[in-house]
Amino acid sequence: MTTETGTLGYKEELKRVLTLKDLVIYGIAFMTPIAPAYIYGSASEITGGTLALAYVVAMVAMLFTAYSYGHMAAAFPIAGSTYSYTQRGINHNLGFFAGWAMFLDYVLVPLIVFMVGASYANAAVPAVPYAAWVFIIAAIITVVNYFGVQIAARTNLILVGIMGAIVMIFVVVCAYAVTQGTGEGTLISARPFVNPDGFSSGMLIAGGAIACFSFLGFDSITTMAEEALNPKKDIGRAAILACLVGGGIFIIQAYVAQLVWPDYTTFASADTALFEVAQLAGGAVLAGLYTFAVIISTLTAGLTGQSSAARLMFGMGRDEVLPKKFFTHLHPKYKTPSYNIFIMCFIGVVGALAMNIPLVTELLNFGGLFGFMCVNLSVIVYYFFKQKERKVISYLILPALGFLICFYLWIHLSRTALLVGLSWLAIGFIYAAITTKGFKTKPPILSE
Repeated sequence: MTTETGTLGYKEELKRVLTLKDLVIYGIAFMTPIAPAYIYGSASEITGGTLALAYVVAMVAMLFTAYSYGHMAAAFPIAGSTYSYTQRGINHNLGFFAGWAMFLDYVLVPLIVFMVGASYANAAVPAVPYAAWVFIIAAIITVVNYFGVQIAARTNLILVGIMGAIVMIFVVVCAYAVTQGTGEGTLISARPFVNPDGFSSGMLIAGGAIACFSFLGFDSITTMAEEALNPKKDIGRAAILACLVGGGIFIIQAYVAQLVWPDYTTFASADTALFEVAQLAGGAVLAGLYTFAVIISTLTAGLTGQSSAARLMFGMGRDEVLPKKFFTHLHPKYKTPSYNIFIMCFIGVVGALAMNIPLVTELLNFGGLFGFMCVNLSVIVYYFFKQKERKVISYLILPALGFLICFYLWIHLSRTALLVGLSWLAIGFIYAAITTKGFKTKPPILSE
């Protein structure tokens, strides 16, 4: 019997075990329900205290893109995600650059969660150095991923459940504090969406670009296409559901936090803004719970981030964009890309010890938005032009809107992010030029 993967020219090697629920959990885990804790302070300053509205803008942008990912996953239900879709939907060379940009993204996700988790763990237990916490967190994540995606999925389900419960407690306690006279003193307010003291579209767009950071990860669902039980049906549904559920969680947190602490300019530290909100609303107990949730988020996002990056490298290795023998190696028993998992562990540890969080966050947005633009464009080129399926709304208007929104947010990233990100693409260009002998040859693609 010919499998979906086999019809695309690939031997089916990865185990198909993931349900729709597993895929949604993977996406939410990668995004992490507590993601606002990473950016709340700085994003509130940029948006003039209207981060809730910026999250709405970012969610709309991501829904268009999730829709496009679903279409491409239906056409090409294989590992590799953005790289594979762009390569097959448009052409080999652009596919390489899409994969190169998203590779940066996937590499940085476990790196930043190592950094954040180790920082808060060190603050809670100062006797254990930051570097030691980095190694501990990296070891836990790597071991779980080594033994298989099914174990990782079950682990994520438990951890996301715990984190979700803490986020719910945070929202409820904040809401109760507001009804008792804290902050705005009312739960019904337009203040988290409209700043009466001054507002500009530029502030909103800049905030939306930053808010996209919280959504980076729903696309990780598509890297699990070869391990999904029903990829053509479930991948697209899971991506959209993850964006809707995750976006709702982010918006609610930003909303109640703004009500509890209306003056976003008075935080002692922008990096710990939500912890100050938690302290004000629920004292040391809520602040401690929130800290615990952040540490858990490093495990969930780290598990999915490392796993997705490893499978992206698997897809690129299989097409010989990366050395095939090494990057397509699978563990003989667990059928996991074990070499790639160890590489991701090494990169994450070194990066966590050498880089800073603001720069990593900005670079994540650069790689993510660039890849999203490529996937939206792939839908148009593949379906509307190559396959000549003239469904104007599905295959032209909606993906075009997704592309334009992502492009607009992308060009409004900071100058530093754009400079470093474009430098990364330049390195990729040089690498591609060398490996293709000046673009005279193409990375091989197996026949469909």
